[in-house]
Amino acid sequence: MAGFPSTKKGNKLGEKAKQPRPGIPLDKKSIADLIVKTSGNLSRVADALGSTRGTIRANVDKDEELKQLLKDCRERQIDELEESVFQRAVDSNDTTLQLFVLKTQAKHRGWEQSEAQNAAKDIATAAFDFIVNKSKNPAEPS
Repeated sequence: MAGFPSTKKGNKLGEKAKQPRPGIPLDKKSIADLIVKTSGNLSRVADALGSTRGTIRANVDKDEELKQLLKDCRERQIDELEESVFQRAVDSNDTTLQLFVLKTQAKHRGWEQSEAQNAAKDIATAAFDFIVNKSKNPAEPS
């Protein structure tokens, strides 16, 4: 890997480091480049640098630019996943997935199910049950 410390452990991206190398300085650019390359997977960054995940996390936590880069990479992953779910919902006949997408992403178009709607549904179900099964009147106190 050009530009990254040469090591017998964790040479390839994603290859686990057999033993962390404590005390070896980690430069910000290497960490940043690997955060982007691994889409924000700090374990993979640590493995590639022959370090521990905790050490990488500590380095990220104390540097605002690395924190923001990690956040941005993870947001990009979420965007990719959302796009995949949207496409799958469109391409499939999976009405459960389609309703989930609509209820979570199309609330502004009336797909949100409010507590009032849930209560109305419960009342209607109880009334229907009373009519069909001649069960106890749901309006009468217990």
